[in-house]
Amino acid sequence: MQSSSRETSPPAQIGGGAINEKKRWFGRETEKASRSSSTNDRDRALGPGKTNFDPEHVSSHLLHALAGLDRYPNYLSRWNFDLKDVDRLEQALEEQLAKVRLQKQNMLAKNQQLRLMRDKVVNRMNDDDAKQDNGESGSFNIFQLPSSWQEIKRYVLHPKASNAIFGSRQFRSVQKSSNPPTVEQVFQGQVDIELDLHQLAEWLNEECFDVYSFPLLSKSFCQKIVRALQCFTEQSKFDETKLESFGRNPVDLDSIGLSWVNDLIFHLVIRPLSRHLFSSTEKIEDLDWRQGYLAGYSIAPSQEKGAQRHRLVPHTDDSEVTLNVGMGNEDFEGGELVFWNLRGTQNEGHYVGEFHPKMGYAILHSGRHLHEVKQVTKGDRYAYIIWARSWKSLRRTTCPCCWLMRRQRLPNASNHRCMSEPQWN
Repeated sequence: MQSSSRETSPPAQIGGGAINEKKRWFGRETEKASRSSSTNDRDRALGPGKTNFDPEHVSSHLLHALAGLDRYPNYLSRWNFDLKDVDRLEQALEEQLAKVRLQKQNMLAKNQQLRLMRDKVVNRMNDDDAKQDNGESGSFNIFQLPSSWQEIKRYVLHPKASNAIFGSRQFRSVQKSSNPPTVEQVFQGQVDIELDLHQLAEWLNEECFDVYSFPLLSKSFCQKIVRALQCFTEQSKFDETKLESFGRNPVDLDSIGLSWVNDLIFHLVIRPLSRHLFSSTEKIEDLDWRQGYLAGYSIAPSQEKGAQRHRLVPHTDDSEVTLNVGMGNEDFEGGELVFWNLRGTQNEGHYVGEFHPKMGYAILHSGRHLHEVKQVTKGDRYAYIIWARSWKSLRRTTCPCCWLMRRQRLPNASNHRCMSEPQWN
């Protein structure tokens, strides 16, 4: 399949603090207009139209057309005024489909290359463990699915996390008719975990409004995860797979064979905690999607370290709930996680607090809580981040614009209706 040059993304930038996304033109309209004057071959072939419809370059035009196609039978029969608009819509949809196909193709190819590298990384880490085995974590292979809660308590979780989770009634059940959940059931999401409120009170601290911290992972487990990242990065430089771009972007744990970590934390921690903590601020019945990845920040960012940025500008996540765990050594300076209140509320942009990451300690917050990472002024800072979404509840009844701006939670918005709600579908 052939694709246009605009579908091929340039390598992610190393350093700075920008979000890796498409270029924004807000405040630079003159520059955009001058660039737009040099149209590509396909634009010239279409020629000027009677209208200003431009779904390829104006996202709201494309969204309007998609909504019309979804809502109205024979929607395009209304477009006889200028049939070139139909051509432009078709072209814009083809562009998006080409992006999906290309990114899927690249993702599958990269995952295949990483699978080929994995055995070498595992052998390398096993050799390292054998040389410096302290009897605490050396025998635990992070690329092998744990077979018991005992393993998870011993090698993965912080003791305070283990006490809060396994001290809950669901795991202490003595009734023969109600056996505690098995490791496999939790990994597969076959059982809903319920954590006791009194256990949470001793485990969690509210750092600032709607932002909670708690010890989650053992230091030895954090060190193993970061070491795995470094081994993959080093191996990619001389391996026959030639993954030259590895380390330029945050590393997805699913892609390097650590899906079980994402599944464990998502089902055992994020889902049950979110039901308790965000019921009054987030319109979530339950969470049903997750992505977990490792990101790095440094005084001297580099691809080789897997530390891509100096800092991260204020932003919100594409998630309902975000978990952020400090993973690297604590000898770095700067890099605080700063919160600026919930997007779409009257207090948006108002400082509410900050948190200096500690190894194994997690921060749980709404994905739409504005936050940033301050400049790292010494050393390297690593974070394990999970984004969690609710496709079956919140995003089923909320369009992207209403979701991002939290319109269902604005004051005096009791009558607010979104076109994605059931009465419109």
